Amino acid sequence: MWGSALIEDDFGEVVSFTPVSDGEATPIKKQHRFAPNGDGWFEATLGCNAETLVKRLRKARRDNKDNRSDIDNFINDIRMIKSLETDMTIQNLSWSDGYENTIKQLGLSDRKLKSLRKFGESRCVNLERACMMWDNAEATLKMLDEHEDVWGVEEQQAWAGAMKDRSEARKMWTTTLQPVDKLTKAEQDFLHFAAEELMRKGPMKVTTIRSNFSDAGMLKKSQTDRKLTTLMNMYGENVDIVKGAVRGTYVVISSDGLVMKDVWSYSAGFIDADGYITITERGEPRAGMIATGERGKVHCEDLFKTLDCGVLSVDNKVYKDSQRSQHRLQFYSKADLRKLLDGVSPHLKMKSVQAKAVLAYLDEKDKTRKEELKRLVRYENWKDDRKKSRALLDGWGIDADTIGKYREGL
Repeated sequence: MWGSALIEDDFGEVVSFTPVSDGEATPIKKQHRFAPNGDGWFEATLGCNAETLVKRLRKARRDNKDNRSDIDNFINDIRMIKSLETDMTIQNLSWSDGYENTIKQLGLSDRKLKSLRKFGESRCVNLERACMMWDNAEATLKMLDEHEDVWGVEEQQAWAGAMKDRSEARKMWTTTLQPVDKLTKAEQDFLHFAAEELMRKGPMKVTTIRSNFSDAGMLKKSQTDRKLTTLMNMYGENVDIVKGAVRGTYVVISSDGLVMKDVWSYSAGFIDADGYITITERGEPRAGMIATGERGKVHCEDLFKTLDCGVLSVDNKVYKDSQRSQHRLQFYSKADLRKLLDGVSPHLKMKSVQAKAVLAYLDEKDKTRKEELKRLVRYENWKDDRKKSRALLDGWGIDADTIGKYREGL
């Protein structure tokens, strides 16, 4: 009971519902929340996994024999919590029904549990295949155990095939959850170094990480920027590294979320790359950030939580029957716009003029000047499209020099 309460307090749970014919809703499957990077309760709360904690307690038990009983109770509590956490992880998998025991038999170390929480759905084809292969092999072995006569050639071959399939199933399970293990030591060293650098310093490009790796005396001649970028893209997520908001950058996810260090610089990069700052035809200033996919969702959710402003909208369909979801963090109110644009303005590179113009627009009383600022923002958003920007100028009856004068007043 104590262990269950601890886990639920930290992670919580979500119950999905589906409508039925009489209009009521029935629960589908309970979903337990874990840390954004897949860490379990021990890692996220205590900074170490259950296995490490038990080892420390066993060592303490040897040095504190008078407290042996209390330490044994602690170890039992840890094992109980770990068992609950394992069950919760398996319950979260959409395909796990009927495979609960198989998953445990295939192996669930702390590393594998974390990977299962992170990649259990995206890598489900191979994981489920490994479960099926294991179950079929186990069924064959059970049948052979019940065989009363002396084994002939056919039974011997069946036993050998089942043992091989079991071994292959476990290998498939492990390599699917931990593909980093098949990399060379030099490649693994770089990935772990990159994760540590990103944790300490925040978002960076591969060129910067590689330079730091070289300064540490660990770089191999064959590790070019191109090869290391490919390595990060293919295997980075396995060590909690994902692509950053600014193109070409990477960021690490901790148990608390994205490690941004400077949230305003990070937000500015997001807006420059995949955001907008505008004033609508009706004169309504707006700003926002747009992302797709699960990692994009993490970016929007973490920024919403950290900035403490804006309106978050997630899991929107880009178009009907789309498999890819879109997520938006948008800013409408004057207070939210001021907070955002004041913070990001010093860091913006592509949308600096738009930010300054919208900030000026929020306080401007003169209608003529407000119209100038609105035109300036719209022109800046389309200036790289010669046809569109030309059409805007023609529609307003002005030229680019006039737009330049609007800009001078900022």
